[in-house]
Amino acid sequence: MGIVLLYASLSAYFVKIDDWYAQLVLPRIAASGQLMTIGWSLAYILEIAIIARLVYYREHAKIILPIVILGIFNIIWCMAFFAFKSPLAGFIILIAQCVITVAIFIMLLRRDAISMILSQPLIAWYAYLAAVTYFIYVANM
Repeated sequence: MGIVLLYASLSAYFVKIDDWYAQLVLPRIAASGQLMTIGWSLAYILEIAIIARLVYYREHAKIILPIVILGIFNIIWCMAFFAFKSPLAGFIILIAQCVITVAIFIMLLRRDAISMILSQPLIAWYAYLAAVTYFIYVANM
């Protein structure tokens, strides 16, 4: 749980809603700030639940590493998008995160059915974020 809270906190450190962000043309599918907070909270809760199950079933603990890598990519995405103001870099990072979440799903496929089910909303979440970031990039070129 501490791992997820650490990278969630580090990610939040880089999120700055400033004039640059306020001037972006956002797509219609972009969620409000409150919905994004709810979405991220749910994603982190799911990650904590998956990690807890993997720790409980020690033989599957090696799958924790990709989840930690996903969290590191969250930090890098926040830096790329908000600190470096680069939607294109953010989109590329989110594509990598989509690949990682699908890989996590595949690793869980025959190991832990509940964790596999819990990972499905993560795939949808990162795909949604990738789509929003892509449309932000296209609309603001």
